[in-house]
Amino acid sequence: MKNIDGAGHVTGRSIYLDDIPVMQGTLYALPYDAPSAHAHIKKLDVSKAAAYPGVVRILTYEDVTGENQIGGIIPDEPLFVEKEIHFWGMPVALILAVSEDAAIQARKLITIELEELLVITDPREARAKGELIIPPRTFKLGDTQKAWADCMHVFEGRADTNGQEHLYIETQGAYAYPTEHDSIRIASSTRALPLCSAR
Repeated sequence: MKNIDGAGHVTGRSIYLDDIPVMQGTLYALPYDAPSAHAHIKKLDVSKAAAYPGVVRILTYEDVTGENQIGGIIPDEPLFVEKEIHFWGMPVALILAVSEDAAIQARKLITIELEELLVITDPREARAKGELIIPPRTFKLGDTQKAWADCMHVFEGRADTNGQEHLYIETQGAYAYPTEHDSIRIASSTRALPLCSAR
């Protein structure tokens, strides 16, 4: 299978996010991510960070006007943590500032108070304790019970594998800027949303 972008990538002709000229007035967004793998948020204080010079606004789940959900296939991933952190690095807040440096410095001023919860890394244990984030899904093809009779050899055991979304060839980011007809153009370094316009 040929990748339609292959020639552009290897010859350096592909346009990446960092190749797009930055317009005057651009704001920089930097997430404040969860410093725990599993916890309840008891208190989040962004007041000092919001007052830092150059910070325009700090967003949390309370600022989401629609559904706080970005799960692509099933609704299993909030955009921002509401009360319970499910993984280390889960977005808690988003800092908007006039420069990347201002956002970085402001992030250091955010304080969070947590109630640590048990970290479960085995899905079987999570299921037994009723701690699955979403109900399990089953994919079935054929009749596995009848298939064993036709097998010359049967090996039994347990296999575990983790998921891998993609392997990136550029740093991840997005650039949104206004265009005509009250539209916003979004350039993103993801194969799911390479370039689009939204109103």
